[in-house]
Amino acid sequence: MFYHVSGWWEGKLRNPQTVEHYDGIILLGGFSNYRTDVKRIRFTESADRMFQALELYKLGKADWFIFTGGSARIIAKEKHEGEFLKDYLQLMDIPKERLLVEWQSRNTHENAVETLKMLKEKNIEDGHFLLVTSGFHMKRALGCFAKEGILVEPYKTDPLQGNLKPDLADAITPSAGVLAMWERLFREWIGYVVYKAKGFS
Repeated sequence: MFYHVSGWWEGKLRNPQTVEHYDGIILLGGFSNYRTDVKRIRFTESADRMFQALELYKLGKADWFIFTGGSARIIAKEKHEGEFLKDYLQLMDIPKERLLVEWQSRNTHENAVETLKMLKEKNIEDGHFLLVTSGFHMKRALGCFAKEGILVEPYKTDPLQGNLKPDLADAITPSAGVLAMWERLFREWIGYVVYKAKGFS
C-alpha cells in the first residue's frame, strides 16, 4: 500500500536530460550537518537533493545556483548549513559569481522568504526557477514559493516510493523501514495542513 500512496503523493520523477533551461536552480537544505571536531560535512539521507541539483547545473540547465537553508535548532549552537555548503559548492566548481546562498531560514516558509530577498538583490525575482527538494516535501515547498510570488517548477528527488513494485511477500511481511517511511509521510501531511492553516502556502 505504501508504494501506491507515496507514488500518488510524490508524483513522477523527471529525466534531467529533458529539462528545459531556467534562470536558476533553487536547492532546499536539510540534508547535511557539520562536524566541527573533524571539520567535515556529514551528508544525510536526503543528500540526493544536492547531487541532482549539481547534475542539473553541470548540464547547463540554469544560470544561477541558489541554496537556501540554515538550521531549525533555536537553542543549540551549530554551524548553519548554508555557511559550510557555500564553500563546498564552490569546491564543486559552482562559480562564485553565479552562486547565491543564505543560512538565516529555519523552515520551508522562511526558505521562500529569504530566497526572494536574494533574488531581489540580483534583480532576478521575475525569473523562472527549478525547485529541487525531496519528493514527499515538494507540495509544501511549491506552495510556499508560490505564496512569495516566485515562479518555480518542481524537480523531485529521493522519492519514498521504491523502484520496484512490492511482491506478495513484501505486502504481508512487517517492515520497520516501511513503518519509518509511513511516519515521515504522515509528518509531512501534518506540516502541509499546518502551513495551509497559517497561510504560508
